Amino acid sequence: MRASTIKYHAPAVFDDLLETFVRMSRIGRTSVTTRFEAYRTIDSVLMCTAEQTLVLVELAERRPTPIPDEFAAIVPAFKGSGCA
Repeated sequence: MRASTIKYHAPAVFDDLLETFVRMSRIGRTSVTTRFEAYRTIDSVLMCTAEQTLVLVELAERRPTPIPDEFAAIVPAFKGSGCA
């Protein structure tokens, strides 16, 4: 993991039903950035947002390695109407 941030926008309470959206917002040469949003279902209030950047690493050499073209090509097919 290269970076991780989270922002809390509203408090959740026990038994709140949440709807979570996840999408890859960026695919770089050796990393992917994923964005998360969670909304309270009953009133659509944005509860929190988060962003995480992961780097693909060649374990034997412990060095960044390029994201496979096959992975980068297939991700756009899963794009939905979630995160902004």
